[in-house]
Amino acid sequence: MMQFRNGYIYFSVLSVNLMSMVCAIGYAWTSPALPKLDGKLGTENNPLSRPTTVLENSWITSLHSLGAAFCPLFIGIVANKYGRKNTLIIFSLPMLASNVLLIFANTVPHFYIARLLMGVGTGCVFSVIPLYVAEISSVKNRGFTSMFLSVMMSFQQLLIYIIGPYVTIRILAIISLIPSILFLILFGLFVPESPYYLIMDNRRDEAVKSLTKLRQISENKAEKEILDIIDSVEKSKTGTSLKDVIKSKIVFKCLYISIGLMFFQQFTGILAILPYLQTIFDATNTSIPGDISVMIIGLLQLLTTSLTSKIVDIVGRKKLLIASNMGVFLSLVSLGTYFYFQANNFDVSKLYWLPISSIITYTICYNFGLGPVVWTIVGELFPPNLKTYLNGIATFFNIMCGFVISMLFPSLSIVLGMAWSVWIFAIFTAFSFAFFALFVPETRGRTFLEIQCMLREGKIK
Repeated sequence: MMQFRNGYIYFSVLSVNLMSMVCAIGYAWTSPALPKLDGKLGTENNPLSRPTTVLENSWITSLHSLGAAFCPLFIGIVANKYGRKNTLIIFSLPMLASNVLLIFANTVPHFYIARLLMGVGTGCVFSVIPLYVAEISSVKNRGFTSMFLSVMMSFQQLLIYIIGPYVTIRILAIISLIPSILFLILFGLFVPESPYYLIMDNRRDEAVKSLTKLRQISENKAEKEILDIIDSVEKSKTGTSLKDVIKSKIVFKCLYISIGLMFFQQFTGILAILPYLQTIFDATNTSIPGDISVMIIGLLQLLTTSLTSKIVDIVGRKKLLIASNMGVFLSLVSLGTYFYFQANNFDVSKLYWLPISSIITYTICYNFGLGPVVWTIVGELFPPNLKTYLNGIATFFNIMCGFVISMLFPSLSIVLGMAWSVWIFAIFTAFSFAFFALFVPETRGRTFLEIQCMLREGKIK
């Protein structure tokens, strides 16, 4: 059973992940908002003077990913110069501005700008928070604390799914300001900088104070762990020039594993399904209202990510990934089959249970592995002195994949039909089995230095 003796670490992780909750609003917002903007819920719910078009909805959805994509390219420079904490605070401000703009938005460009601003902060969330959390956590609780991002995002998404259909876009934006304000207060005033960053910045005394506060221990005990951090940083150092990075086999190996994980995480179709949940459920023509189905999915997402946080340090990362992958594949095949029967005029009245059960299975399985565990592994792989740069590259790749999927899915579903649009994701999911089995290492219970040694020796178990 998890022991909460180091309570300040959990307070710190909770505080920093308030920014993750704002990020979750960006992903979940489209599900209740798009039916209002395109006029499906009546003109009185639309702050615009006319319904939005399919293309405008695609841009409103995908600009979030586009804004997030460019942030990781330079976030490493900012995080290494100004620190993890200051970087997170700086990039939380565009997210705050996004929801302020949504309160007053009454033209399509307003929504474009708001979504782009939300995306800028989202890129920082996935680039910096997993690294910050990994750096302040101990080996024993690192897997558990890494799950807070996914759990808190799932919780916030559930709130949006529950509240969103019944309030206006303006009221939803006002509610969405709450986690941003709490983040700036709690994280900004009470949470210390990462001791790893402080050591890399040659600020040993501050690193000791940070670790003392995080662990709630004496400075003498903190000194012992600081020595381990110094050893880890020194032994894992790699040249920071582009030439040195290209030549480094260990860096190349970390990078291709991370990029592979990011690619297959996105091409399971999560950003085709999540932003368009209510639209997909409405398309199934089942008796269960789309907004109710979305709430069920949100609740299951929260429950499964919470359970994953309990078992990730027991079962291991790799086993969870492979088991999760299998369930996602089967659920995509069954969902595509339903849409195929529907499109070909089969009687699907007796299969009313299939679409929601498929998406329920998809949600459960995705959140057991592919969703949260991928970010856990990526946060553990890179050498400490290059983490922010290389994690930024991997995050950029992840978000650009998400942008392509969220932008093309509405048009693709019209051209190919919903069945083949879903089956394409199933095909990519099938290919990911081999990648996870052959190339992804097990990082459970290993220090950062041990992970680097394992990769150098070519071990993946």
